[in-house]
Amino acid sequence: MSTTRPRDRGCEQPTCRRAAAACRWTLALLLAAALRPEGALAAGGGHPDEAPLKLYFYERPPFHYSDAQGRVIGSTAASTEELLRRAELRVQWVPLPANRILNSLRSEQAPACSPGWYATPERRAEFWFSQPTMRDKPLIALLRADFDVPAGITAKAFFEQAQLRLLVKQNFSQGAYMNALIARMPESRVQRVALEVPGMVQMLKAKRADAIITTEAEAELFVQAAGLSMRDFRIVRFPDVPADEYRYIVCSRQVDAQLLARIDKAIAASKP
Repeated sequence: MSTTRPRDRGCEQPTCRRAAAACRWTLALLLAAALRPEGALAAGGGHPDEAPLKLYFYERPPFHYSDAQGRVIGSTAASTEELLRRAELRVQWVPLPANRILNSLRSEQAPACSPGWYATPERRAEFWFSQPTMRDKPLIALLRADFDVPAGITAKAFFEQAQLRLLVKQNFSQGAYMNALIARMPESRVQRVALEVPGMVQMLKAKRADAIITTEAEAELFVQAAGLSMRDFRIVRFPDVPADEYRYIVCSRQVDAQLLARIDKAIAASKP
């Protein structure tokens, strides 16, 4: 008599699926870094006797991220490479977790930069910032679907809600307007974490917080990376958030002043 072994279904619980999604996200970051050729340079010219400019980046689709071959792609990556090509600079992309980039720019002795950052007063005191390279669309809130807010609510009224538990990423800016509103919230209602955003989305789903602030272009990507569905979440757009936040290339103080001037000149030449 033959026996049939029960089929191994693996882990089918929601928590396991979310953990697997988070693992896939982390493995993707590690694989991208492993596949990157050492000293990979952006296309374009540059002075042959000038060392490539080190450009730190973190995985942030659709703005700057690694493809399967280890190339850095995305809208911000492409526009940054073009700007630096105009400045006759070669570049070396170097992947780092987001929270380590500013620490590296602060502590390392070698010149380095990173694209796509807000220029807060605190950051301007420590780093050099280029001229603006891009204008942001207004940030949005990503909420659990069961967290109810009135239609058309302003960001000011949203952050004043007594029941709101906000989740923010450590050392990240939400833009000047939202930063000022969040600063007025009681610290007991603002949780600052070092997690990547897919992990923060999982915290929303687990009801450990109610909202995160992000870009609309990234919201669904973060939910997918967390192994979840947009059916469990909602996007809230705020009518009072201005579309006047700009992003910049941030550089360490070790970058030569003449090189900085070349970057700013290239940015000015790219404006219509």
